[in-house]
Amino acid sequence: MAEQEQNRTEQATPFKLNEAKRRGQVAKSLDLNTALVSCGMFALLVSSGDDYLQRLCELSASLFAGSATLTITGDTWPTMAAHILFELLGTLWPIAVVGMVLAVLSNVVQTGPILSMEPLKPKFERLNPVNGFKRVFNKKMLFEAFKSLLKLIFFGCVLYGFFATLWFSLAATGGTIQQQLEWMQTHGSALLIRLGLAMLIIGLLDLAYTRWSFGKQMMMSRRELKEEIKRREGDPLIKAKLRELQRENMKQAQSMSRVPKADVLITNPEHLAIALCYRRDEMNAPLVLAKGADSWAAEMRAVARKHDIPIFENRKLARLLFRRSQVDAAIPPESFLEVAKVYAELNRRRTEQSRVELPA
Repeated sequence: MAEQEQNRTEQATPFKLNEAKRRGQVAKSLDLNTALVSCGMFALLVSSGDDYLQRLCELSASLFAGSATLTITGDTWPTMAAHILFELLGTLWPIAVVGMVLAVLSNVVQTGPILSMEPLKPKFERLNPVNGFKRVFNKKMLFEAFKSLLKLIFFGCVLYGFFATLWFSLAATGGTIQQQLEWMQTHGSALLIRLGLAMLIIGLLDLAYTRWSFGKQMMMSRRELKEEIKRREGDPLIKAKLRELQRENMKQAQSMSRVPKADVLITNPEHLAIALCYRRDEMNAPLVLAKGADSWAAEMRAVARKHDIPIFENRKLARLLFRRSQVDAAIPPESFLEVAKVYAELNRRRTEQSRVELPA
């Protein structure tokens, strides 16, 4: 059984993927999220970085200019702190808004909208130090460490290639810090673009790997596939039994409409009822028009009383007919004698009734 569980050769069904998504388990690349957010921040800094820097410089200059005469007391420092905080927020809020919007969009683009509280539910097994040690030292963490090392090497190569091509121009700027800062400002946009492209490449590769790994993790064995079909659609044996019961109920409901055509209703007296019909010129033996138990039997008795159909109580015959006969079929041979007695009694009653109805 365990070997069969490990032999996962079938692709995950949409039902299993939807169930995993409902639990918050999706193929999502954190590196791609970081790349998209970083690229958006880089683009904002390249386009409006000078304005933000100028505002921060003006705020710093004003603070330094008044620092000599500034008196901080218990009454003045809250006002000053609020002023500085509002100035910083007024300067940096576009960066924060862009970062949050890009973080949300990057997740929605990868996985679609997900609202699941499952990852937030407390799991006490996480407090087990043994399990925590296993999570830290396992193949997945070693692979993540290897990926981080590869990313550092890749970024190092990008930086090395950038500075290698511009090293001589940096040396030609002179030795002053002001000249070097001007050089960095001139070539900073090119460096940010290269770093952004490098992060996008890493993010796309990580997304492809994450989706492949998630698909492999979600693969199913044939046993799991059969269990899922049973869970979704029900056990085939139960479904067949339900279909059989539905057919019986439908057939029973159809046969109820034929009770008014019966000659006699044989009862148990409360739990069983069988409606019989006999046409001497058309039938070799009486025919079972309908039969029912419990609630069906009660309804058949009500219909028989409504249409003045004779009701005969015969427990043994009722049980025999209910067990051995079929609707729209002749009564079983072993019941011929008892049914003949019923019809004889029925004819005797009809004869007596006809004599009573004759005029004196």
